[in-house]
Amino acid sequence: MKNKLNWLEAVVLVAPLLALVTLWNQLPARVPIHWNLHGQIDGWASKPFGMLVLPLISLGIIALLHVLPRFDPKLRRSGNAQGRMQSVLGILRLAYAAFFAALFSMQVAVALGHPVAVGRIVPAATLLLLAIIGNYLANLRPNYFAGIRTPWTLESPATWRATHRLGGRLIFYGSLLLLLLQFFVSASTFGILLVTSVVLLVIWAFWYSWHHFHTQGVRPLESSSD
Repeated sequence: MKNKLNWLEAVVLVAPLLALVTLWNQLPARVPIHWNLHGQIDGWASKPFGMLVLPLISLGIIALLHVLPRFDPKLRRSGNAQGRMQSVLGILRLAYAAFFAALFSMQVAVALGHPVAVGRIVPAATLLLLAIIGNYLANLRPNYFAGIRTPWTLESPATWRATHRLGGRLIFYGSLLLLLLQFFVSASTFGILLVTSVVLLVIWAFWYSWHHFHTQGVRPLESSSD
């Protein structure tokens, strides 16, 4: 399973670069790189920069997710839990790579003059990514680079587990709800809902982890439960 995910991840990462080689001469000298909430282009860049920025960002994020676990002291101390963490990270890396590949495909289509509902595609892709993250959030082991990292989740394994279990459900179902709502509200209203949801989630994560730590998370736990 791990090898299949790695191969699929490599294919998704390389596909945009191969597409660029094939379509480079057809792309205009200036390409769109940013859209407003209404799906209208409000940012342009030269072709070399504009068409390479998303594939390079994707490569950078995936590379970090490969490298950072090797240096994380919490994962090194967790023993066999690191293997489970690697499996989860493999799925999340693939999700991130697919997300950026989808955005890149949309950018190429717009640059070539095809009609694309950017105002719907970008939020939908973002919410699908968040739903995937939420679905696997509870499987993340305590670490310093991924997950809901507050002073209290990093201090207590029990608080980490409780916060990620409930937080994962909130992110998963909240993302699906917003994904449905975007088809019934205006772009500006949806933008407000999305930003408000993110702010409330951050506030909840800090409050809940603080509350859980001071009521239940300070009890000693066996290291094997990490």
